[in-house]
Amino acid sequence: MSAARFRDPVDIETRGAALQLEIARALVGAPAVPIELPAFDLTLLAVATTRGAIDLVLGKSAPLARLRLEENGGGAAIRASVVELHADARRFDRQLQTMARRLQAAIGADKWQRALAPARQLATLPLGVPMAFYRQLVPGIGDQGLVRTGFLCNQNCGICWQDRAWGRFDAEQVLTWIEDLRAAGARSLIISGGEPTLDRRLEDYVRRARQLGFESVTLETNAIQFGKADLASRLRAAGLSSCFVSLHSGDAATSDLITRAPGTFARTVAGIRALLEAGVPVRLNCVMTREGIDHLADVPGFVHQTFGPHPNLQGLMLSQPTDPYDRSLLPSILPEPERLRAVLRTVIDRAFALGVRVSGLDGPCGPPLCAFAADPRVATLAPIPERLDGRTYLPACADCAVRGACFGVRVADVELYGDACAQPLAAAPAA
Repeated sequence: MSAARFRDPVDIETRGAALQLEIARALVGAPAVPIELPAFDLTLLAVATTRGAIDLVLGKSAPLARLRLEENGGGAAIRASVVELHADARRFDRQLQTMARRLQAAIGADKWQRALAPARQLATLPLGVPMAFYRQLVPGIGDQGLVRTGFLCNQNCGICWQDRAWGRFDAEQVLTWIEDLRAAGARSLIISGGEPTLDRRLEDYVRRARQLGFESVTLETNAIQFGKADLASRLRAAGLSSCFVSLHSGDAATSDLITRAPGTFARTVAGIRALLEAGVPVRLNCVMTREGIDHLADVPGFVHQTFGPHPNLQGLMLSQPTDPYDRSLLPSILPEPERLRAVLRTVIDRAFALGVRVSGLDGPCGPPLCAFAADPRVATLAPIPERLDGRTYLPACADCAVRGACFGVRVADVELYGDACAQPLAAAPAA
């Protein structure tokens, strides 16, 4: 398999800088960005857009605060407020509040409208986002490629490692990356997001991938959109091989708590049913979180009762949370290792009793093998192909009988729970 050579877009940062300057000129007449503001002892470092607002990023050599400008809906054209980025911003509170008042008074409807067009363009640029987030050969898998259509989503899971405000590339760039992944030798393709069903060109991506010779095309999705019209059948006709659907609990209230999108649990369940009936094979993905641990043992029963032994249901993947974008949420997301070990035994037993196939526990997204005693029903004990970033081994792992088949423990778990993350096995379990 050859190394991937991606035809990435060029000059994104240059385009971003030009748009920032255009916005700053429209709003405050700035001749350059960055530019010092001697009257306030601060520097306008950058311009950013976030969720319908325009932010003027202020500080010294590093950002201290943002002046957030939003449509007011009242007498003034905009509302200006201060968003602290660093505790040192409080030393400049008087200057920041003065600037906010002056901007709110000075920026009329005409200036605001002139700034909106470049602001919308700036919002689509993935400034500062690593390109590997958009396209990659999947580490630890081999000949599997992944492309993301962007980071927009109709849920807001605290477990997600992405920022919903990250930009996206146009459809032609996504198609180019699909071609690059195939040229690098990838035989299977994952299309992900954000939520990829929000991209109107999704059918084109699937169809082009199959034309290029990808043996399979899998969609990572929350399935919410599949409750609408004939989306499932259209994607199936375009060549979609399967869907990997996020279903983090069988309990509606718990699921909506994890996804932070009330009411979407029912829509996901309806979407899964639509996919199955359209002939699309579905594998469910349950991320094992502290929020959902009390209901984790009930997930196999929910899957069996809700979808039954449907021929297109490929089973249930159990995975660990990745590091969330908001790392302050880690204590509320990562389950205690002892609790997880106890629950996993029940989950696996119930799944096998009901005929629900379990996967993923021994893969790069799973917990350390000792979390489920390397149960041979769900672990092949094959040597891992490569070490992964964000995973490590504790000193006790050196004597574990299955260390060579284990990706190790997540660094974030070790930081929170220490040595409790590993319970090394004295001997490999008998098959």
